[in-house]
Amino acid sequence: MITLHQVLLPTDHSLTPTGRQSISLHIKRGSVLWLHGPAGSGKTKLLETIALQHPLQTGSMRIMERDAGPKITEKTRGILQRCISYLPARPTFFETLNIFDNIALPLELNHLHHADIIKETGAILRWFQLDDQAHKHPSQVNFTTLQRAACARALITQPAILLVDEPIFSLSRSLRELFFSTIKELTRNGTTTLLATQDNTYSNLLPGDQLLLPIASPQTSHTTAPFHTETREHTPPQPMPEAPAP
Repeated sequence: MITLHQVLLPTDHSLTPTGRQSISLHIKRGSVLWLHGPAGSGKTKLLETIALQHPLQTGSMRIMERDAGPKITEKTRGILQRCISYLPARPTFFETLNIFDNIALPLELNHLHHADIIKETGAILRWFQLDDQAHKHPSQVNFTTLQRAACARALITQPAILLVDEPIFSLSRSLRELFFSTIKELTRNGTTTLLATQDNTYSNLLPGDQLLLPIASPQTSHTTAPFHTETREHTPPQPMPEAPAP
């Protein structure tokens, strides 16, 4: 599913003498991998690399059986990015779009039919209790609402790969549990999930493998053991479940 071989990523010089680390890992389809480590250990950079936000300069990377290394083509990049959802620590929104349209945007980019976009966006708005905020613009809602909207947008395509960089851990307990219950369901359907956090107490919310960063030695490699022992194809997106009763 995801394979990195000797990919050099930067770290804080206080953590590694060279200011970089070499990462090799293999993550099977349907696995969950927790990335632990202090600020500057490379957690975010690793997620951004897998999200194809930075061109790979060294080493090699394959995602979903496609070459995503230094020679990746723009066609392959586009195909893979439609299968990847990245939830950054500081999600951004288009102020010209309301909350509904911001959440629906990934479906628009995936060229779903308009009726399906309306249906799926409405379902996930109810799931994250955003119905009454749908018509508002990002500047008109509070930070917690934006976090919920970011979670909804990341999950709406039911992606093959989900990358999460800590923002959901500051949600209310009920919404955090809702988010993780949704991830568990996606995982059962074959979604591969990477979550980065400095606090390893959250990893009991979603069983998976652990990777401690930084990896100081350039020769160190890490291969994750799959949380699910069988290899499965990613199941095509299914309709979002109805929102739970208040």
